This record gives sequence, structure tokens and C-alpha cells, in this order.
Amino acid sequence: MSFKGFNVIVGRLQIRAMRQLPSGTVPACQSDAETYHVYRHNADGSTQLQHTDADFDSAFTYCAGLPAALSAHPL
Repeated sequence: MSFKGFNVIVGRLQIRAMRQLPSGTVPACQSDAETYHVYRHNADGSTQLQHTDADFDSAFTYCAGLPAALSAHPL
């Protein structure tokens, strides 16, 4: 699945910039972001929402603070 907007990959985690529209939450450019969602990429190719933060630094700190087994890609 392709997402437009600002995305940062940290191991198996992906930080996505998001903004709220009347129709729901959608991907956004970094300058338009209202929140940052952290998704985990599962082995089956699906993604799962793990965390939501108001700013990028907090989302990145969340990703960096997880144990390596949860955030790293297998070799």
C-alpha cells in the first residue's frame, strides 16, 4: 500500500505525519501534520497502529525506546 505524505522508517516501525479532515485522518506533509502515528510492519505485510503523538520528536523517541526485537528488521 502506498502512502503520500511524510514518512520515516525506523526498523519495522513507520512514523507517518497525519492530519484530520471532516472525512477522517489522512496522511500529510510534515508542515501540515497535526499528529504523528507510529505503525508496525508485521511479517505478513500488514501494518498495525502502535502509538500516536502530537509531535515528531516524541514519536521518534517512542520508536527509539522500543527493544531492538520489536523495531529491527530481521537479517
